[in-house]
Amino acid sequence: MLPRLDLFNVLAACLLATLVLIAGVLAANITQSSPHSLGNEPGVTVVPSFMVLPQAVTFSALHEKHFDDFTAGSWQQVPWQFGTQQYWLRLTITNNQTEPRSLIARFDNPMVDNLLVYHLDEAGQVQHSVQLGDHRRDLSQLEYALPHYAFTLQAQQQHTLVIGIHTTGISKTPVNLYSEQTFFELSRSTFSLWSVYVGVLLMTALYNLILYFSIRDRVYLLYVGYILAVMTLLGIVLGYGFYLWPTSWQQWFHHQVILFNYAIAITTLGFCVMFLRYHKDRGKPYRVAIGYLQLLLLLCALSLFLPEFYSAPIFFITMPGLYIICFWLIFKKLISGFRWAKYYVLSWFPLLCAAAIQPLELTGVIEYSYLTRHAFLFGSLIEITLMALALADRVRYQRKKSLYYAIHNSHSGLLTYTTLMRRIAQLQNQRRSFTLCIVHMANFQNLQKTIGIESSSQLLKSIAATLSEHAKALRCYRIHPSSKETVAELNNGCLAVLSAEPAATLEHQRLPHLLSQLQAELSVADLRLKPSYILATVAAEQSSQPFKQLIEQACQCVQKAPAGLHRIFSVDDNNDVSQLQRATALQQAMHNNELCLYYQPQLNLQTLQVCGAEALLRWPQQQSRDFTVEDIIHLAEQTGLINQLTLWILNCACRDIAAQGVLWQGQHISVNLSARDIHIADFTHKLADILNEHGVVPTQLKLELTESALVDDPEALKALIARLAELGVHVVLDDYGTGYSSLEYLVKYAFAELKIDKYFVMSLAHSQHHQAIVNTTIMMAHNLGLKVTAEGVETQEIAHLLRHYGADTAQGYLYAKPMNIADYNAWLQQHKQWSNDSLA
Repeated sequence: MLPRLDLFNVLAACLLATLVLIAGVLAANITQSSPHSLGNEPGVTVVPSFMVLPQAVTFSALHEKHFDDFTAGSWQQVPWQFGTQQYWLRLTITNNQTEPRSLIARFDNPMVDNLLVYHLDEAGQVQHSVQLGDHRRDLSQLEYALPHYAFTLQAQQQHTLVIGIHTTGISKTPVNLYSEQTFFELSRSTFSLWSVYVGVLLMTALYNLILYFSIRDRVYLLYVGYILAVMTLLGIVLGYGFYLWPTSWQQWFHHQVILFNYAIAITTLGFCVMFLRYHKDRGKPYRVAIGYLQLLLLLCALSLFLPEFYSAPIFFITMPGLYIICFWLIFKKLISGFRWAKYYVLSWFPLLCAAAIQPLELTGVIEYSYLTRHAFLFGSLIEITLMALALADRVRYQRKKSLYYAIHNSHSGLLTYTTLMRRIAQLQNQRRSFTLCIVHMANFQNLQKTIGIESSSQLLKSIAATLSEHAKALRCYRIHPSSKETVAELNNGCLAVLSAEPAATLEHQRLPHLLSQLQAELSVADLRLKPSYILATVAAEQSSQPFKQLIEQACQCVQKAPAGLHRIFSVDDNNDVSQLQRATALQQAMHNNELCLYYQPQLNLQTLQVCGAEALLRWPQQQSRDFTVEDIIHLAEQTGLINQLTLWILNCACRDIAAQGVLWQGQHISVNLSARDIHIADFTHKLADILNEHGVVPTQLKLELTESALVDDPEALKALIARLAELGVHVVLDDYGTGYSSLEYLVKYAFAELKIDKYFVMSLAHSQHHQAIVNTTIMMAHNLGLKVTAEGVETQEIAHLLRHYGADTAQGYLYAKPMNIADYNAWLQQHKQWSNDSLA
């Protein structure tokens, strides 16, 4: 079954294609049923002649002095040109039949400024005269849209029509002679064609305007602008604009027709840049396109003040440059693998053909006909339909890409830890036995620092490929139902598979063979490596503690194994004797205040004012012995001390807030919560007691929750966030983007803010994937009323990108490292002095 948005796009595309087909059928009927040149009316003979005068001449002067100076030939032989010039056509019309004929002369140029028609009888006397043209103020809509003159010719009678054409724009004015019935049928069919065309364009514009307000992608606004510009321009050229706008508007549009040509060119180039996503990297192609766009905007402004016969040639001179730049942009994307834009590439063919036909027809290279007159209408209709399909294809591709990166690591392309945990939960709910096998390459972290993230990701992919080759022998489960993938990436070089075999069978029969295959020499980043591997198994049926804790324990064990060791073991065999000793030491450290909090400032990206800080735990005595903060938290979670530790941190943070007084005024302090803190009994009341004890306003405190808490106990978390909101404490979703769960649960919880994980921020300047994820995340968060903090900001380039994307707050080494409270206060005073000096 198609997703809802895909289905709607398909239906919209089918409807557009149907309307295009209807328009084509109407045009075919008009072409077959109506004549398009003089003398096609049976029983009527027409002898045409013309005269071109460099200066305006009245009909009286023409009749007295120049009536014999007409040159034999039809209007097609008139040397039409841009500029102010006067043309006179003379049609000698003879009715060869024995009955009167009611005839209509149509002048197929609704942009003519002044069109005079003088009807002369056989004696050369003026029987009737009319004045047409868009300068007139007293014509009907039909006379504006389809300029024409109706007259009756008696049997065997010969009359003359003398037609004066005076205009400053496009002078070419085809003259066609019709019977009343034929003209009525032609008008009705033409109006039907125009109605279909305008209906398609308005419907497409409205649909894409709705998409813009839903997706907030400016490419849809450019598309809507292009549609409206094309519709307005053709309304001027073909005349149906008199039925769309007030007459005064349409007459002004006539005088500014080049303005709308520029509008089409500008929106075409802007759409090309944004559709192909050049505005994301802002490289040389983007700068060239923006430079040409600025030139078009300047010429567009000048066209408001120049006569049409000056601005029109300038516009046509700019067109080759526009096409060259657009084709260059398209070609660069195509050779880089940008294959999903196929409909957009196809949309250029009808546009180019239609755009070429109109000037060729105006200059006489192609013979005038109804189809050539409406070539741009049909070309633009097909083009706009293909562009709609291209946008639908783009949305489908982006959604597919987002879903892919929601469950895959953006660098290695392997399934994520969160995806693995969801599969494990599913297997546990189904009561199916399984064994998790973790594979780790020794010393991977040091190697990653040497060869970089991209090369190390390629290394992981090669190891994962070997694991996939043995998936059948290991009897591996698929980790995600939509793919056949069996390998997931945990962290720091750890890969995992889920096997249906018991742990003992794996350790003694399957994994030794796998280990021998993994020990082959690898080549990456011009280095030849022969790494060693540590394999650990975690059996679900043997675990007496939460399975997630066993996985974390297994990852820590394999990562701490020394290089050069090849070993297969079960997590249950690794009983760390020192764990109990460290847990006792941690508890004593809390009582003796040996632990402390370091503070890392958070700055408003727009003003660079300090708006808060994150409180980070430190244990100086143990950390000097290579015991990291992550080890402290993991130890506390494993030994059940985490709730006691969290309350200690909250008490310490509130004490520091109260002690600093005015210096920290207007700032908030963020404290991290563990997923296990959700179940602290009466947590909200205990937090309220801490706040009251130190006299701290609840809004000065923020609590940060990682995405793992969303899948552990969603209902308990939802209730806790609601109680904290009542208390006045804001909750922040931390490490956003590292898991799939946030996409599903973000709107379910009353988060006040989200924090983008530093994994995406630190490589932002060099990764288009991460730029797309961060930009989309910020837009989505703002649409949901959430503020956005980015951690891991280490360079000005990253800060500039985040500021451009609209992030609210930044945190990272660019501004300051975590500091003890004394150093933080000194830094804060120095920063405030710097801010005051900057303002001064």
